[in-house]
Amino acid sequence: MSDIQLREAGYSELPRIAHILAKAFWEDNLFGQMIHPHRNEYPDDVDLYWLSGQEVIVGIAQWERLGDGGKKLERWTLDPRNISKTLSSAAMKIHAMVWPNRASDPGVEDIIERSYPHFDSIWSGKRAESWYLEALAVHPDYQGRNIGRRLVQWGLELAEADGICASVVSAYGKDEFYTKCGFDEQYGNAGQGDGNPLAGVDGANIFWKWPKSRS
Repeated sequence: MSDIQLREAGYSELPRIAHILAKAFWEDNLFGQMIHPHRNEYPDDVDLYWLSGQEVIVGIAQWERLGDGGKKLERWTLDPRNISKTLSSAAMKIHAMVWPNRASDPGVEDIIERSYPHFDSIWSGKRAESWYLEALAVHPDYQGRNIGRRLVQWGLELAEADGICASVVSAYGKDEFYTKCGFDEQYGNAGQGDGNPLAGVDGANIFWKWPKSRS
């Protein structure tokens, strides 16, 4: 394990990151079976949904700082790094138009985005300030080596240092993994709320890790 290092990713690595996410969630009930029912017919197209040297990228964790603390981390409007982000976003939209995702079901491809308004209010009050694990994936060839736990721990340490909670929406069958990583409370579900398109989808429990300084 000493040869595996954690570091921040760059925009140029998005294709490889998308590939890892596609492989890691291949048989997931939501991202695999529901959203990509044609994944076996068009295996390479699954990468499009998620959309480098001698090193091999084997895992990815996307941590997002929510609340007022997250707003303070936002870059100045004229920060030149914002230009690369805008260009990358535009390039991916053009790519999606030229090479559509044939592995997905167009009717449910945006189901995650449509569900947000139904459970987003959970991150309020004492839960408003949080480091949120938006995505976690390890390539199947490298699973079972504690890489996922290390990526989770990185964010938990950030939350502890800030004195706030960490949160994650657990994929189906992953509840035990997150509790073993240190998440000590289950509160809320991404399928809750009237009219939520995720209602009835197995999994999606929301887990929380509170800082030791919490009274």
